[in-house]
Amino acid sequence: MLRGPVFIDFLSKLPYEIAIYILLFVDMHNLTKVALISRTWNQFSRDNEVWKNVYLHQKQWKVRIPPSLPRKTIPDSTAVAAAALVAATSSQSQEAVAIPTTAVTKQIVTPKPLNWKMLCHDRIQLERRWTTVPPKTKLLGHTDSVYCVQFDHSKIVTGSRDQSIKFWDLHTLKCTHTLRGHSQSVLCLQFNDRIMVSGSSDNTIIVWDMQKRTILVRLHGHTAGVLDVCFDDQYIVSCSKDTSIKVWDVKTFALVKSMTGHRGPVNAVQLHKGQVVSASGDGMVKLWNIGSGQCVRDFIGHDRGLACVQFDGETIVSGSNDKTIKIWEARSGRCLRTLIGHTALVRTLHFENNRVVSGSYDHTVKVWDMTTGQCVLDLDSGHSSWVFDVQFSSSRIISTSQDRNIIVWDFAGDLDVRLFE
Repeated sequence: MLRGPVFIDFLSKLPYEIAIYILLFVDMHNLTKVALISRTWNQFSRDNEVWKNVYLHQKQWKVRIPPSLPRKTIPDSTAVAAAALVAATSSQSQEAVAIPTTAVTKQIVTPKPLNWKMLCHDRIQLERRWTTVPPKTKLLGHTDSVYCVQFDHSKIVTGSRDQSIKFWDLHTLKCTHTLRGHSQSVLCLQFNDRIMVSGSSDNTIIVWDMQKRTILVRLHGHTAGVLDVCFDDQYIVSCSKDTSIKVWDVKTFALVKSMTGHRGPVNAVQLHKGQVVSASGDGMVKLWNIGSGQCVRDFIGHDRGLACVQFDGETIVSGSNDKTIKIWEARSGRCLRTLIGHTALVRTLHFENNRVVSGSYDHTVKVWDMTTGQCVLDLDSGHSSWVFDVQFSSSRIISTSQDRNIIVWDFAGDLDVRLFE
């Protein structure tokens, strides 16, 4: 007599910890299928540790653990035991004894764990929204072209041709502070929790105290406008229309060295662990070693001058007046891919993980997939003039323009994205 196949629910036969460990090897797509097999498998598939593992194994997903998580309270076990003993005694003596409320309500505060399944769900929804044009908000306040922007989880900072630097609350989108110190256009800036460094057409660099919003020091050394700045725990690096790159000590603010080799204005620099990448109007991308001050490698491929560059230690992405964006392998100098789609100078770009966002003199902001080289989103309805700078996070793009506007493109909508990087 023929019988059908026999199915053994092996997972339910295992200790809970071992069953959960097995599910740690299941990807997100198959985990949703596991939930449909049986009630037991469904219970396993909803385990918070399983979903934490799923989230953290997505290479492009990051989570920002807040300094203090939301908290929950649980009854103090000693107080509960004491209350139970009183109750038992009263029951035996058949007397009504009032249990002191202080004994039961004494509580221990413990961190409330993150809901990793909900984080995964919200992150998937957020990623899907990056293929459609999001709602946008314009920030008005600068009286001339806005050249540069940087933002974090609480604030946006912008620099303008009106010689000012403005701070904006990221949540209310209202201007909170205006700093003045440069006598000409503020062309570039970078900040962290302690300091902000800004560069200007007035040939100077200002280092600001981020807590007091005051000037710490003004650095002199360039003989033309400072076009870009960057810094880390050791160095401040600046570049200029005077064709030089200068390296400053971030603690003493002393000039460490000048690096020369470009034949045109150095429009952009990026610093990563003792290496600097520069992009120039001479059409060259160069990789420098700060220790020796020597150029390590030239990256040749653009037909015209370069306006922007970013470097993360392994990959270099550059934008040019030849209307293209090129992705380079830093260690070999090989061009991996060319992104084609802009119809004018690519003035600015920002990349992270597998995504590039670029802004152009064609008035558009574009989003690219670095793996395929395809433009996945074209934001052409925001600015009415040249786009000067773009920055993005997991849920926002912020762009600035000659039209004086700062635009916040918000993909979050109704999603809680406070923990997403």
